[in-house]
Amino acid sequence: MYRYVDFHVNSILLNITLPPAPGPEATPTTTNVTKRGIIMKIISMNEENKEKERKIQVQVDKRITLAQLKEELVPLIGVPPTGFIVHRISGYEMQGLDGALKYMNIRSGSKLIVRLGRPLGRGEIRIKLYLLQVNNTEFCNFMMESIFTKDTTVREFKKQIIEEAKVQGIDCVLELDKMRLRGKDGVSPGGVYVDHQLIDASREMYVEPLKGPEKKRHYKQAQVYVIRWRPSQCSGDPIEEIILDNDDPKHVIGKLSELSGVPAKYIYCTK
Repeated sequence: MYRYVDFHVNSILLNITLPPAPGPEATPTTTNVTKRGIIMKIISMNEENKEKERKIQVQVDKRITLAQLKEELVPLIGVPPTGFIVHRISGYEMQGLDGALKYMNIRSGSKLIVRLGRPLGRGEIRIKLYLLQVNNTEFCNFMMESIFTKDTTVREFKKQIIEEAKVQGIDCVLELDKMRLRGKDGVSPGGVYVDHQLIDASREMYVEPLKGPEKKRHYKQAQVYVIRWRPSQCSGDPIEEIILDNDDPKHVIGKLSELSGVPAKYIYCTK
């Protein structure tokens, strides 16, 4: 009797979204009683959209750790604790497996999301990668998630991305010297990262396949997209690019002339 009273006093309700993973179906009022008392009790479930996700409400002891919570979720997900990640509803990954839920700002009514994937190790950062294809109508498409450490160079991360894309069967041809990584500001492309730089990005980054070898060699250079407008046809050519060493108008005109074949004297540059 004490175990049930103790659990009731120290329990909180959590709303958890689970992936459509294999495993036994959750059953309302299923209670797990251990030697230390009750850890988790399933209150309700919603599997109307179970091909995409499953929603359950559980009553858990707020004194348990994240590691213990993951162990309780294993039968419902069908993979070991190392095969899935618990996120807050904001999207941030919960870390600190030894910390009790009550010390992780997890209160009754909190919403959590479980996603399949490897949890982060010490010093690791998870990032979402988007494929940037500037001449496609849908130029920005989610590609995959990846993990890197702060001491990873851009070139090493490129190698990692190529291998992970092959494993995941992503339909895109990536070559080490014919691709670039760049920041992502909303949907707008950000700065280009050069090979020797360390990865310094937020939670999102663009992967951009190139027609030829990367021409930007150092961070002071600027990469600029250009479109050649053809007035007689009222149309524009596919997007191309120039790499600028400085912002001198003469330098810009020279690059545009080199790209287009139009003599420099017929090109004007304004700011």
